Amino acid sequence: MSTENAAKKVRFGLAMALGVIVPGMLKYVLTQSGYGLLGSVIFYTGYLSAAVVIWYVWIRPLELTGSSGA
Repeated sequence: MSTENAAKKVRFGLAMALGVIVPGMLKYVLTQSGYGLLGSVIFYTGYLSAAVVIWYVWIRPLELTGSSGA
């Protein structure tokens, strides 16, 4: 495995982790502080944003076509 390939995998893993961990921790803190609705909104917004960024950066550019010969 090349260093560039490994770096791409690490960036992908960090993006996924940060897309769940950061909004999750913010939700926990806000819920414990009595702002449950705000915490939920922040969690779902952060999670959805991470999903869109991951799709746009890593999944969208993939060429997912089958073989042309049948």
